Amino acid sequence: MQLLTLIRTTWRRWAVMSEVHRELSAYSERELADLGIRRSEIAGIAREAAARIQPKMMKADRKAGTFAKTAAAN
Repeated sequence: MQLLTLIRTTWRRWAVMSEVHRELSAYSERELADLGIRRSEIAGIAREAAARIQPKMMKADRKAGTFAKTAAAN
């Protein structure tokens, strides 16, 4: 089940990164300047937004305590 959680989290991160990049890229130079963002910073901002996505435990993981066991092992 951990593999499914990893795949799901990776997919969510990619979706967030793609959406943030698409939205910020649609802004004009003036709108970006009003936000204090340069066009060259868009990719980094999108990556940061994606990095904030935390894995959500799936029901099977919660029942088995998979995340607790993994955290204790590390």
